[in-house]
Amino acid sequence: MNDKPERVRTGGRSEKVRVAVGEACLGFLAEGRLDFTTVEVAARAGVSRKTIYRWWPTHNDLLVEALSMHVRQVAPPDTGAWESDVRAFAEQIAEYAASPVEVASAALMASHRYPDFNELVLERYRPVLDAWQQMVQRAIDRGEANSDHTPEAVVNTLSAPLFMAPMMLGRRASAEEVEQVVGMVLSATRPS
Repeated sequence: MNDKPERVRTGGRSEKVRVAVGEACLGFLAEGRLDFTTVEVAARAGVSRKTIYRWWPTHNDLLVEALSMHVRQVAPPDTGAWESDVRAFAEQIAEYAASPVEVASAALMASHRYPDFNELVLERYRPVLDAWQQMVQRAIDRGEANSDHTPEAVVNTLSAPLFMAPMMLGRRASAEEVEQVVGMVLSATRPS
């Protein structure tokens, strides 16, 4: 995966191709398909197979591109205040968790049929989870949240119910459910 040529330009046609390929792969993932072919990606993205093979020589390279694009959608907010960070983050996570790509990816992972895919997803999420935890640590450092709970526990408490609603109930977490989760997290992290 690390042997592919490094892209020199970050804008222009190269960036448009990268986005088109990533979105094409995400479209297949949203359909619950991991078995998509390079030919299908090229057709859906509107690029040549030669381009795909040059920049993404393996199926895993295509998945990494798509998953990297997907997880960038959940960068934690930094509003400067813990309460507004929690509210913005909860809304963002509720929307993200209900996306067809996330629901299908979670179902694929839960099936345990594709261990390589599971490993790729976890690899793409590690930096994201670290950034989420840093959001909590910033609040602790500012004195807006207590340190009774680890940042990991706070993030898990905040995000798990919002991911579970689409998986278990087949729908996005409601506004009331989001507000309840926000209230629990704010109450548990209130400074002493």
